[in-house]
Amino acid sequence: MPYNRPLTLKVANRKDFILPIGFLFVLTVVSAILSPQAVLLTILVLLFGAGWFVYILDFAKVNDVKFILVIFPDGRVRLESDQESEIVGNLSGQQWCTRHVAVLRYTTHSKHQYLVVLSTQQNTDEFRRLKVWLRQDFCSDIGEKPVSGI
Repeated sequence: MPYNRPLTLKVANRKDFILPIGFLFVLTVVSAILSPQAVLLTILVLLFGAGWFVYILDFAKVNDVKFILVIFPDGRVRLESDQESEIVGNLSGQQWCTRHVAVLRYTTHSKHQYLVVLSTQQNTDEFRRLKVWLRQDFCSDIGEKPVSGI
C-alpha cells in the first residue's frame, strides 16, 4: 500500500451521535432516580443534563451533511459533500486517534475546526493507514502553509 496515495474517509455527522448521547442521558436519569435525593437530582438532570450534553459535544458545529474527507500525505485536507460544496484546509496541531475513533483538527482560513471519524464507517485499510499516518506524524511537518485549491 503506497504511502503517497491520499486517504478517503467518511466524516461522522449528528445522526451518528444520537444513540450514544441518548444512552448516556438515560443512564444519568436512572442514576438520579436511584439516588437518595431522587426528586432534586432528577429535576437537575432533566433541566441541565440535555443542555450540558449539547454543549460538551458542540452539536452546533456538527450538521447532517455527509462529508467525505480526503487527506493528502502533505497534510492538506479536502472536504467534499453531497451538496457539491468543497472545503479546503490543512491538518493542524495534535490529532487524537484510537482504534474506534479519530478526532482530526484542521485549519481553513485561520479558523480551527474538528472532524470525528468513526472506524466502523470506514474501509479497514483506510482507517489503518490513518492511524499509521497519525502515529508516525507524517502530516505534522506542514506548519501553517497557506490554504490553496487542491
